[in-house]
Formats: sequence, structure tokens, C-alpha cells
Amino acid sequence: MAKEGTLNLLIAHDDSDDTGRLISLLEGASYQVDAQVVTSAEELATLLKSRQWDLVIAQLQATTLPAKKLMAGIRNQRLDIPAILISNSSDIVDVVEGIRMGASYVVPVDEDQYFLLATSRTLEQLEQRRAQHDWQERYSAAEIRCEELMDSSRNAIALVQDGTYIYTNEPFNQLMGYSDPDDMLMAPVIDTIASSFQEEIKPFLKPLDPNGELDKTVLSLSFITTDEERVELQTNICQVEYQGDAALQFLIKNEIAATTDSATVIKAESNAFELDELLEIDETLEIDEILTSVEKAAQEQTALAIDPQATLNNIALAISSAQSGDGQDSLILCALAEQDAQIRKDTSESNADQILLALADFIVEQTNKQVVVSRDKQDVINFVIADFNLQEGKQFAETLCQQVAEHTFQVGAQSILMSTSLSIGLITRNTASAQVCIDECLRTLDEADPDSSATDMKVYVMDAMSQTDFSVDSEEKVTLFGQQLLEKRLIGIAFQAIVGLNDDSAEFYEVLMRPKIEEYPENIPPDFISKVFDSPIATEIDRWVILETVIKLGKKLQTAPLTCLFINLSAASIQDEKFCSWLQLALKTSKTPPANITFQLRESDAGRYIAQSETLISQLRTMGCRIAMTHFGLSSSPLLVLEKLDFDFVKLDRELIQNIKAGGERQEETQQLIVLLKEMKQHCVAPFIESPTLIPTLWQSGIEYIQGHYIQTPSPEMDYDFNEED
Repeated sequence: MAKEGTLNLLIAHDDSDDTGRLISLLEGASYQVDAQVVTSAEELATLLKSRQWDLVIAQLQATTLPAKKLMAGIRNQRLDIPAILISNSSDIVDVVEGIRMGASYVVPVDEDQYFLLATSRTLEQLEQRRAQHDWQERYSAAEIRCEELMDSSRNAIALVQDGTYIYTNEPFNQLMGYSDPDDMLMAPVIDTIASSFQEEIKPFLKPLDPNGELDKTVLSLSFITTDEERVELQTNICQVEYQGDAALQFLIKNEIAATTDSATVIKAESNAFELDELLEIDETLEIDEILTSVEKAAQEQTALAIDPQATLNNIALAISSAQSGDGQDSLILCALAEQDAQIRKDTSESNADQILLALADFIVEQTNKQVVVSRDKQDVINFVIADFNLQEGKQFAETLCQQVAEHTFQVGAQSILMSTSLSIGLITRNTASAQVCIDECLRTLDEADPDSSATDMKVYVMDAMSQTDFSVDSEEKVTLFGQQLLEKRLIGIAFQAIVGLNDDSAEFYEVLMRPKIEEYPENIPPDFISKVFDSPIATEIDRWVILETVIKLGKKLQTAPLTCLFINLSAASIQDEKFCSWLQLALKTSKTPPANITFQLRESDAGRYIAQSETLISQLRTMGCRIAMTHFGLSSSPLLVLEKLDFDFVKLDRELIQNIKAGGERQEETQQLIVLLKEMKQHCVAPFIESPTLIPTLWQSGIEYIQGHYIQTPSPEMDYDFNEED
């Protein structure tokens, strides 16, 4: 945030003198401050919507408006407002708790220079995010204008991804003989090309490189229409970007090439006529026929036809409205008519649709705010209602449930009682996309448990975690369960000692993630820990584990300064360019010596992401951390990764330990591999040691450290006695 602009500042602090001092500090640093003090959660909800705030400063230990409530209020409205928390102490526990809440910085009281530096950095980052968001909005607007131009173009245009049509305009549909544009979507391109021309088009149907650029090409292709007729067309092919992904554009200018069948030429030319030409041809159309067509279209509109695109358009407009200068949030409300299936069974489809229309009209009448209505599913009506916050939306939905239940719907001679289940969510400037929004709202309704409602009103707030029963595909249920564990603080850590066979000074522990629950819910796989390590939330879990670990490490170092922790990193963190900057801040804030931490990368992850691993290892070494490879020996060329990446420790996979235990040829091969590791100056660790019988063989093979249940079962504390003599 440039200092010449006004800094819109929201402050939550118990002490008015400290509040004034913070404002004076900022004004003394040349900020033009427009500050507002907030003292309650109710006042917060109103203030957050009153203007665009640049920064929140709050007292971590505040009692008037607790920091946790403040941060939750910002999250609930999905606002991008950075926060700096002022703590009464510099205790690492406070720092971790503040960062966990979502604060950008936790600054000890009276650390004025640190406070000003934190403010400057936070506002710079905010300005960058806003600039990026502005360009994204411009890009989205340009995409919409581009698609409108393609829709209205006289030229035939199609977009192709991975060999299938993802967009076709009306002239292209007519050339191919399709009356319904949806029939061409996701159709294989190869099926619309004559066999003699397929080899020519195949090179263009491979996945595109988003960072590359395909040269513009003109091909003479023979297309096959729905009537199995051939149309030879000059097709301009180039690479474009569509909805964020690389795609091919087929452009056929409004000129029809010669074909092998003159009748096809006539048909194709007639399809390319403009609307005014069609009107000239049809000028003898009877007025009764025109009126009949108009009446039929009106009836279709009146019946509230199923039109998913209308829903997407309504939500997209709400997102655009929220992103405007003084934009307001909107409410997405999906209403399930619970008697719809029975009505369709007992009467007819058209009668059920008329009842749905009556229900939609009734719901619209219950609010004086702007409402748009659409329908995606047979028994669900979607409403986008302008100018709502989530709390207002929930109250409106609960009242609406009761009003619907008490109302008698009069449709013709019928008097019908209805009941509804409602799912609601907020549409804000930060809503990812219209498709994501409606998908989440409908999924919340589909997966809702009627018994979970605190009242008789079946209102479910759009929240993937609270509504899920984990009866989804494997990857998603692991991700959702992992998110729930994070949100409910149900992820714990345990420590398992790593003992040196030759190094008496080593006091090593591996940090293990342990959910704080007695058993997993139904449908959660027993190997959840390993699966969540490969899930999209692995980075969040890595950071959680690190923050929890450094707190305990700081306390342990006071009595055991040689303690070193081995912490696992997922593939997601390897690829996360922001991980090291976050880690550096976390270690600096907690005053944790990097030399007392060794980060572990799995062999498979390091092998898949060589370049990213190399960068990560270099940055970690610059900080002073050490690096270990785990699960070593599973690949066909296990030493190849070690030749490219620099590790301090190598931890053998369980399979290699089993090879040593088995004896014979398998043992010899493993021992030879350990010899090669020693030649590469790697410190070898043997995990999964369950009995003492294997230890002499490991020692003779050159293993320096051992770990397993024989040494110590995982413990919530670092309590192994390294001075104990076996």
C-alpha cells in the first residue's frame, strides 16, 4: 500500500491508549491513517461490509473482541484483509497461535520497529495481491467479450482440447449439421474428419504445451456431417487460451470450399445464411405459425426449464458485482422440493413443473431484494439474491422453511402443501468460479444429514467438511478428512528415537503425525497417514506439524541441546515455492536453531521432482538445516537420485530391512548397496527394527543409526534415555 494513499485501518484493542499509540506510530511513518475501532462481533460484521479495509490490527489477548472471533469474522466473509496481532509477550506459543488464526505477523508489544516493518511488508503484499486480482478480473472480462464475439461471428469457430470439441458456435454447428449445440460438446474431433484426412489432423490433437506456442496453420480438411456427407473446408488452426487452459481454435471463414458432393455444398451454403436472409426466404410464413412458435417459447420459459448455463451466468454476474468498486455479496440458495418426485409420479411432469414455478414465485415474494431464479436439477430451484451476508442468509433461509411449510400452494384446482430443504452459501469477490459455487451448494444439499440440523428447519450452510460423509472417491475423502482434522485441531505429533550404533552423541528423533482420534470414520482407508501425505492439503499438514514441533523442540533444547528432529516433507511442499520463506519466518520467530532440524524427502518424491528438490535442498542448507532421504531403495536405479541431489542421511526402506533379515542373495545385494552408500559418504539409517537379532548384522554392514519399536515406540514426548546402556 503506497504511503500517499489513505490507509483504511480496523483496530480491535482493549486499551484505548495503546490504540492511539499504534495510530501515532503509523502517522509518524508517513501513513495517512483512517482508523476505526471495533469492540464487538456484531459491530465487526457491519464494519467489514462498510468499506474496503487495508489492514486489521488486533490485540492477541483482547477480551472485548477476542482475536479468534475477529479472525473468524474475516474468514466467514471471505475477505482479503491482512491482520497483525499484538501480543503481550514474545512467547513462541502466542506466535504460533496467532499465525494459526491467519495473522500475517504476531508482534510483541513495544517492538515498534518490528511493527512498522511488519506493516510495510504486509501492505506491500496486499497491494500485489490486489493488482493481481485486478488483472484477473480484466482477463475474465476479456474472455467473456471474446466468447461473445465468437458467438456472434459469421465465421465457423470451434475450440478443441485433448482431441475433443469444448466450444462450437452456431455457424460451425450448422456446417456439421447439428441443431443442438450441446451435441457437439466433448465429441471427438477425429469422428468428424474423413478417414483420408485423419493422419493430417492427428498431430494437432495431442495435449498442448501451455508454455509453448503452436504455429498458425491452414489445412484443407474434409469434415463429415451428421448426414455422413463430406464438406471440404479451409481450416485455420492456431493455439489460444480458453478458460485458463491451452486450446486449439478451428476457424473456417464464411466461404464454403468445393466438395465432392454438390448437394452438400448447397446445404452448407444455406446453413451459413444470415438471419435476414432466412427471414426473406420465410416471408410467406403464416402469422399463426409465428404466434404458435412464440407461445411455445413462452411456455418453456414459464415452466422454469432446466438450464445449468443460466445458473452459471447468474452466479458469474453476482461475482462480478461483488468485485466492483462498492460491490456487495450475494446469497446462493438451492431449494429442494421434497414432494416433487411423488407429485411427478402421481400426476405429470408438466403439473410438477407448474408447482415448482409456484414455489419459486413464493420464495421470490419473501424478499424485497433483487433475485434471479434458475434450475439445474429436476427437483431443485436455484436463487441468487443480492446484498446478503451469511448470517442474514441463514436467518432468511430458516424463516423461509417455516413460511413454505405453512403456505398452501394453489395450482389450478389443486391445493398443495410443500416442504423444502435449503442449502446456502455466500458469493463474494473471492468466490473461485460460478461452477465451483453451484457444485458446492448442490453437493451440500445432496449430502446433508437431516438429523444434523439444530432445529426443524432443514437449512445447510455450504461447508464441504461439515456435510461430508466421506462416501466419495478415495482421494477426495482423504483430503476432506484431513481438512477436518486440521480445522478441529485433531492432528497430533509423536516422537520416535533414532539411536547411533557408533555415534554416542546423537540424540535424534523422527517426528510422526498422529491423528487424535480413537478410530477412523467409515470409508477412511487404514493407511490414511500415507495417503494424506500425497493429497492436496499435504502442505498445510506439513506446516502444522512443523509449527507444533518447533514449540516442543524449543523447550527440549533447554535441557538437551544436542536434540535433533527429523521432519518429513511431502511432495506438495517440495513444489511449494513459498515454503522456504515461510519456514525461515517460522524458525526465526520461534528462535529455533535450523541446525537442530533435518528435513526428510521420500526417494520417490525427490526422483519425480529433481529440479524442485535441488532448489529446496539448496535453500534449506542456506538456512542451516540438514537433509535426509527416506524409503531409499525402491526405485530401479536407487543411486541415481543421490548422484544428483546432496543428502546428509539415507534411511533405508522397510523392504531392504526385510532383505537383510531374509539372508542369502537378497541380503548380499542390500549389503553391497549399503557399501556404495558409504563410499558416497552417506550416513545410513535402518528403520523398522523390531528385535535385537538384526542389530549385529546391520552394524557389520555399515549402518550407523537404527530406529524402530525395539528401540522405542512412538511417544508424545521426547523422553528416550540416550545414556541408557543396553
